[in-house]
Amino acid sequence: MSAPEPNRWLKLKTKLLIKACGGLEEASAACKESCRDYSVPHLSRCQRPEKPDFLPIDIVLCLEAYCGQPIVTAAMAEVRPAGDGVGCLRDEVADVIERGGDLSKAVRAAMADGQVDPREGAEIGVMLDEFFAELHQARQALTEALRPKAASAAGAGQ
Repeated sequence: MSAPEPNRWLKLKTKLLIKACGGLEEASAACKESCRDYSVPHLSRCQRPEKPDFLPIDIVLCLEAYCGQPIVTAAMAEVRPAGDGVGCLRDEVADVIERGGDLSKAVRAAMADGQVDPREGAEIGVMLDEFFAELHQARQALTEALRPKAASAAGAGQ
């Protein structure tokens, strides 16, 4: 069984992510150290187009934090349908607060021993990028909320 043709790009990005981590062995070791056990054979299957396996999102995030590059998640964001616009201001601000809390927990955990190691720094860097993206969406939602609505303006004159 092979991965559906439209998802071949995801297999390629997975392969690039594993390579950026130093290869299959190092990626597997990074998973074990930072997240959970994920074997070399399983990682290998997730990067091969003819196999149906895909990396679980927690493993993607772990490996991206390890190598310091959002290879898979950035590619996923790029292919997101254009219809997925900014949500309402309330929801966007709630997302910012949630990301900020996650970021705060990660920094607190990283600083527990008084220093931030490279893996922790990479993870915090990815989280900061995500936080700023959420903040940008909240700003866009505020701009939308301040924009006059055509329907309500037409109904106000009746």
